[in-house]
Amino acid sequence: MLIDIKELLPQHLQKIYQTILKGEFINENSSKKGNNEIYEAITSKEIEVREYFRAIGYILMRREGYFYFAHDDASNTPSGLERIVDYIDIANFLKMLDSNFGVGYRFRLDSVENLLNNNIELQEVVFQMKGLNANTTREYIQKIVDRLKKDGFVEEQNSTNSEYVVLNSYDYIESFLNEVEVYE
Repeated sequence: MLIDIKELLPQHLQKIYQTILKGEFINENSSKKGNNEIYEAITSKEIEVREYFRAIGYILMRREGYFYFAHDDASNTPSGLERIVDYIDIANFLKMLDSNFGVGYRFRLDSVENLLNNNIELQEVVFQMKGLNANTTREYIQKIVDRLKKDGFVEEQNSTNSEYVVLNSYDYIESFLNEVEVYE
């Protein structure tokens, strides 16, 4: 199949490519400038986008409300496996925090901090998380949220009161965890 780059979302191609390089998600429910537009553009030319990026070694993956790109050897890299293990701990903590935590969930840092301060079991879980070096519960929460934000799973909705929303891409973590079998 011959693909004409001029017809393939020319105004969005650079942003899509930058997204691939960063390993980010393209969320339908993102309020970040241009993300919805890119999501819609990919949706309108999904087959062409899929073929174009397959030619350079990337696979366009579509899930409910978001896209991401996979690379053939990405799942076998040590850093990829470490990230997955870290997210098992983070997702476990977040579900303990609130069983409703998931796509579309809204939260504020001070609310999460209050829940953590009043629950010894949650404190033990968060204090044992690998790679989180902090002195206060607020710092622990901030580091977790920063990680979720950096990896494209949450987005700040209101900087005045530190309110966040969980993006559609969080389904990526939940889907993975649902596939994991635990052997005792």
